Amino acid sequence: MDAHHNIIILNLPGITPRDIKECLELNRSAVYVRIKGEEQTPVTVHSHPPSPEMSNPPPSTRLRLSDSLSSNNNRVPPIVERHVSPSPGRITLNIPQQIRTRSTRLSHRLQNDVSDEDSDCMFVERAQLAESRGQNPEVSSCERIGETVEQTRELRRSQDEEYMEALNRDRQRDQEREAQRLALERLEENSRMMEERRLNALLERRSRLCPEPINGFTIQLKYHDGSRRSRRFLPIDSLQNLMDYAGNDDSASEIFWLSMPSAGTRLSSTMTGTLEQHNLTIPCTLFVQWLEGEEVKEILMNVTNPEPYMEERPEEDHIDQIDYNRQHVIEILAELTNKINTENRYSSNMINACRDDIYGSARRAFSRRLFDPNKPLGVVFMDLGNNPEGAVDEGGPTREFCRLLMKDIQSRSLFEGPDNSKLLALDSHALSKGYYKSLGKMISICLIHGGVAPHFFAPRLFSLVVGEATEDVDLTEIVDEGFRCQLQKIQNAITIEETREALEEASNSLSLLGSLNIQCRTLEDRETVVQCAAKFYLEGRLNAAIEQFVDGLGCLGLHAAMKANSKHLRYLFLAKEDPLTAKHLIDVFTPQFAEEGSNRSHNEIKTYAWFRDFLLDVEDGQMQVDQSKNLTLQEVLAFASGLEELPPLGFKNQPVIIFIHIGRKFPEANTCDVVLRLPIHRSYEEFCNHMCSGILQATEFGMT
Repeated sequence: MDAHHNIIILNLPGITPRDIKECLELNRSAVYVRIKGEEQTPVTVHSHPPSPEMSNPPPSTRLRLSDSLSSNNNRVPPIVERHVSPSPGRITLNIPQQIRTRSTRLSHRLQNDVSDEDSDCMFVERAQLAESRGQNPEVSSCERIGETVEQTRELRRSQDEEYMEALNRDRQRDQEREAQRLALERLEENSRMMEERRLNALLERRSRLCPEPINGFTIQLKYHDGSRRSRRFLPIDSLQNLMDYAGNDDSASEIFWLSMPSAGTRLSSTMTGTLEQHNLTIPCTLFVQWLEGEEVKEILMNVTNPEPYMEERPEEDHIDQIDYNRQHVIEILAELTNKINTENRYSSNMINACRDDIYGSARRAFSRRLFDPNKPLGVVFMDLGNNPEGAVDEGGPTREFCRLLMKDIQSRSLFEGPDNSKLLALDSHALSKGYYKSLGKMISICLIHGGVAPHFFAPRLFSLVVGEATEDVDLTEIVDEGFRCQLQKIQNAITIEETREALEEASNSLSLLGSLNIQCRTLEDRETVVQCAAKFYLEGRLNAAIEQFVDGLGCLGLHAAMKANSKHLRYLFLAKEDPLTAKHLIDVFTPQFAEEGSNRSHNEIKTYAWFRDFLLDVEDGQMQVDQSKNLTLQEVLAFASGLEELPPLGFKNQPVIIFIHIGRKFPEANTCDVVLRLPIHRSYEEFCNHMCSGILQATEFGMT
């Protein structure tokens, strides 16, 4: 039915929304849907509009929705189909004309054009259609279409965003892969170019090699793999001759260093000049260090016009960034030890050592006019009857003597302070006799000849020896209790009046130290007074003694090495931080077993296992000799080698353990070759008892 109450009968293939939308005859007309195949009464179209009072009948007079849909409902009145006649003056339009006639002024609601019963029927049919599609029948189709369109747009928008994000990720991933590929290509190209330059430099060195002169001094080269090479050179030879000889190795880098650790110098292969200009005029050992990668690039960038000689030390970052490098220390001590001529022994270097006067024995020997520290020592220990103990000095007696001498030096009155942090004590008589120089000389000989390090220097004393700046004084460093209390009273004063009273009490001491005239107007000035007085007490008044001490340390070139390599050698002089452990001794001694499978081998393996347990028990303090004495690992090592600590350079010979099967119950040792002989026992307790007794009772070489 259109706006003019004309009924149009449609033949639709179905009643789905799509079928209805595709029907061109429908515009905005109200539609009565009749389902095919069901017997329904024809629809009657009223020719007049419904009365106002019937437009909205009360609920009691309206038909229920279920009744209007029931085919066998008797309460539905019969409806007679009537044909629609046109109104007077109107021309009935045929179907095509009705289709083209579209009303744009439809202002009345649908219930004004149809009866209440027809409205109910139309509403119910629309509700059924919506429910069959799973939609809310209360929502109009326009609203549903609008929501569907908005949801579609939102879905497409989110899909577009996800697509763009994925596209950007792919582009970024491709860019990263391309950057990595380019970086890898550049790295390979740089590596190839560096290898070409290295090979070209090696060929140039080999082409410039000069013949070895007949005369001259010998320079020994030591490489990182442990190999050595030596050749004679003349002082007037070019430094490049030495560099060409050192770099004549298949593994040589394009640029490398030649270092002399004891002198603190390092020569680059890019330097020029003669050996004499670089102070290479005597036999020495140089260590070769290859350079790679960025180090080579940095040197090539900096060395555009190489100078003939560089006096200053190289930068610390080119040497080593850590304070202590064990390998570097070994190289320094090895160079100092190589200066000792071990081929000949001289009677002037003989030391007749008395165990109860080690310091006097050393001072008498070192003060001889013909004593030469560059020659090996010949130590002979005298027993209580002034007879030689019977040991030939092949290294063991020297180590024993140096160990005992270093302990005696540490306890001398020329040092003061805690056992592991000693400072020089002022003794005017010793200063006039030159005893401070003798102390320094003894320490040098003990370290270089015997491998015994003085682990008792205070940090302040080491800094004064090598010429480094010292830190502020901690009053606990002052041994003089009376003077320390006076300075503490000044430091702890909380008012100006208390400060002045404390200064008055310490006026005599401050006057001797030259600190009495310092003006103290504020509380901050009191710290200035304390530091000035304390520093002069610990440093200023000892200048002459320190100069003598440094002069003695210059023996065998030790002080020069200390000053040039203070950060590396510091650990040899300060308190030892890594004490001796059972594992150290287990690792240093190598057992020598009998033939595998024999009875001897079985007993030796069992005894060696007991020895390892014995060392662990000694470390744990369980080997108690008496109520006041426990055996220590230092005593075990001293029994076997003559030293209480492992030497920095290690032992000349590999320490070994051999086994005694017959005739011996106590352990024996050869300190020269560092050989420890262990007895075979039936039980662990018996083994430990004889080990403790043998080690503690063997105080002399003859008894050992």
